[in-house]
Amino acid sequence: MRILCDQMVEERYVSVLSNETQHIVSRVRTELSPDADDDTIADYATRNGWVVLTSDDDFFRDEITHGLLYYDQVRKPTPRELCEVINKIDRVYDDHAVILESIPGEWI
Repeated sequence: MRILCDQMVEERYVSVLSNETQHIVSRVRTELSPDADDDTIADYATRNGWVVLTSDDDFFRDEITHGLLYYDQVRKPTPRELCEVINKIDRVYDDHAVILESIPGEWI
């Protein structure tokens, strides 16, 4: 899975995903710019096959055309839990563009 971490994603999550999983992980600030807006991020993710990882609930809208992984900042999963859940999600979905999941949700 190609995971695009938006500006809200804490570095501890990016680090563990990058170092301890087989996923390709990048940040919005690397792929686009630090101040890219949600529409720009969504368009880029759709065109380039990225699943967006975010804690920004503004990404939930009717016309989502890219994969979306949302984690709740209040119920923050540990970095290990986040990796485990994303690995499970990756095994379940054949088409990453249709992923719309909340972490931890029912995955733990």
